Amino acid sequence: MKRHYSSQNDGGIVFGFVILGIGILLLLKKIGIFVPSWVLTWPMILIVIGVFTLIKHEFKSLFGVFMLFLGSYFLLRNEFNMDFALDRYIFPVALIVLGVYLITKKKKEKDLIRDIQAKWQVNQKSNTMGTSAEEVIEDPSDPSTDTGKDTKSNFGNMSGNSFSDTLNIDAILSGVNKRILSKNLKGGKLTAAFGGIDLDLTQADIQGPVTVQVDVIFGGMKLVVPPHWDVRAEVSNIAAGIEDKRIYRESAIDPNKVLILKGTVLFGGLEIKSY
Repeated sequence: MKRHYSSQNDGGIVFGFVILGIGILLLLKKIGIFVPSWVLTWPMILIVIGVFTLIKHEFKSLFGVFMLFLGSYFLLRNEFNMDFALDRYIFPVALIVLGVYLITKKKKEKDLIRDIQAKWQVNQKSNTMGTSAEEVIEDPSDPSTDTGKDTKSNFGNMSGNSFSDTLNIDAILSGVNKRILSKNLKGGKLTAAFGGIDLDLTQADIQGPVTVQVDVIFGGMKLVVPPHWDVRAEVSNIAAGIEDKRIYRESAIDPNKVLILKGTVLFGGLEIKSY
């Protein structure tokens, strides 16, 4: 079984600079050069995590913003005596932010479903007037007609099957268990933050190399892949574990079935299995 690991990705470079900076600061402190005490405090860890996450997600991560805010608040309060008296509000605000994020995400999914259903109904009317059946748009509300053209709505449920050709799964303070049935998987994005994702790809298929962005932050992720796929994990491992538990088989790996995993595992775990 071919196993390929590489750290040559954006996450690895950013984390490398972080480690380099910490090492330089510690060295300066050891040789007697003045280093501000607040630089090596625990709120700075939250700030670094926030900045790192924002860079990885092109500054579009709500989790990154929250960690950056939280670290900055405690740093200003503990080290600069700037007490904003916000301690009792942090947890409720965190819940509000999380709720707004989940509601907004769900609303976008529902809008997408309504749009596709409207197009389906229009196409059905055209079909009765002689339109080719090949042009009919599948009704996403009917599982028997789902062919994977909807890249998001199929992941509205926490578990079940999906024919989607593009992965887009977010497990935030929750767990997601999915079986992918697409025969033309094109890649996508998986994010587990304080949650878990269990993804079964044994009945899926890919046509050529595909890339999946994998980000695990204080969570876990398990991917079950077909034994003949060539899985290449180009993932940055930061205080976390990446386990390749695929069973070795003498059968040749199909060179056309290449799954490339890119991203970051931060204080969590990524497990790759096959049967």
